[in-house]
Amino acid sequence: MSKVVKVLLIEDNRIEARQTQHRLATSTDGTFEVEWVDRLNLGIERLGRGGIDIVLLDLNLPDSQGLETLVNLHARFPDVPIVVLTGEYEEAIGALSLEQGAQDYQVKQQLDVALLARVLRYLGIASQRAHLKDVGKLKRSTAAKVLGCVGAKGGVGTTTTALNVAVALAMQHKSVILAELQPSFGPLSCLLQHEPAASLGSLLKLSAGQIGEQELAATLWTGPEASRILFGPRPQEAFQEIEPDQAVAVVKGLAQMADFLVLDLPSQRSPATQAVLRLCHSVAVVTECEPASVLCGAAMIDQIVGWGVPRDLVTAIIVNRTVLPISMGAAEIRSRLGCELMGIVPGAALELLHAFECGMALVHAQPAAAASMSFIEIADRFSAGAVVGMNAAQPPVQAVS
Repeated sequence: MSKVVKVLLIEDNRIEARQTQHRLATSTDGTFEVEWVDRLNLGIERLGRGGIDIVLLDLNLPDSQGLETLVNLHARFPDVPIVVLTGEYEEAIGALSLEQGAQDYQVKQQLDVALLARVLRYLGIASQRAHLKDVGKLKRSTAAKVLGCVGAKGGVGTTTTALNVAVALAMQHKSVILAELQPSFGPLSCLLQHEPAASLGSLLKLSAGQIGEQELAATLWTGPEASRILFGPRPQEAFQEIEPDQAVAVVKGLAQMADFLVLDLPSQRSPATQAVLRLCHSVAVVTECEPASVLCGAAMIDQIVGWGVPRDLVTAIIVNRTVLPISMGAAEIRSRLGCELMGIVPGAALELLHAFECGMALVHAQPAAAASMSFIEIADRFSAGAVVGMNAAQPPVQAVS
């Protein structure tokens, strides 16, 4: 039975507040208890008594106006997730609120209650699990569960997928490490707009026997939602082939330091990639939904199985990046790939552009976006060890119009 998510609604319009209360109370997407106040100072007072999982916040209140409302509330209660409610012509303000600490924003006049309920349920449950943040500090008796993400070919969105799945896991307060195991500069630091002080490049200067927990910890950067990230070599570092024993030492070492380890692997075949894939609990081949990418995905899957990875550990993540109409549905793609699907990510060009401009993962910048929800569901399936079956009903892959 799902836990009750306790929501504090801070809204001065009585009619809109009652409507939101009623819709959430009757939602089939979760169980919510909604308390309502009409002033910021009353909201601060209520939050001070504890027991609230998430806040729905109108920025324009009788005692506070605009982004300052969010800034004040977030400063006082930084651990409580906030979803901002905006007016019809205030989407720009809503986008800015994400940079000031909000988890999401919703336009009141376009409020999708079912989608809002899913977001509140997800964020509320994550808030309830906040006490698990320190679990990563404990000595681990078991290694992390490892997900290897490899592109069917270059440019299909493998790094974006690995980043968003890792952050989605971390948003549940899991201890997560994301490792960009590329022999040369990769896109991860660009996506997060962060220039790392240390990277995989420094580890590749060491022999496998010299790569220990201390050396690995020195290369990790704390990223979104307390995820830890090992970036690929920096631009100024020369290309250096990853030796298989080095790759194995890195993966085995990182696996002792987290609950989950997500690997961003190059699409180019190499002995190092072959060795690492054999250490994964699940391998996700990332491909687009157009025929050429699907053919490349099938070839990649056959190669991975030929390397000794059991076929039942190999899945696919379909990313829809094309603007052309595609007639291939999920059933046909699964048949051609010969494997199960871990998830289908719909097109999200504008949302991904906004996330890039903010230097954030999409699931962190806009958790209510359809693509974000897909990444979150993929993370949930991996966490639970459940993958969509070959005979399960799947929605058709939709092209971006």
